[in-house]
Amino acid sequence: MDLSPYITSLREDLTATASAGDDQTRRAAAVLSAALEPAVRLALMNALADLAAEVTTQLPEHVVEVRLDGRDVRVVVTGTGAAEREPG
Repeated sequence: MDLSPYITSLREDLTATASAGDDQTRRAAAVLSAALEPAVRLALMNALADLAAEVTTQLPEHVVEVRLDGRDVRVVVTGTGAAEREPG
């Protein structure tokens, strides 16, 4: 999952909001949006990891993980094999 479109959207929203201000405000918004990108990317990954943990609790025979692959996030679903075991 490429997080860039979400970060770009946030940056565009910040730029649009700053456009109501003067030149100094617009420059400050541009600098802030660039500086915030790593923090936003980490916050999104943390939210996705929390979502994966919540989904895992609802799917007892599966584990959902979020993995970092370069700058992208990968969602991996694996079976635990609990359904294959028969009571004996």
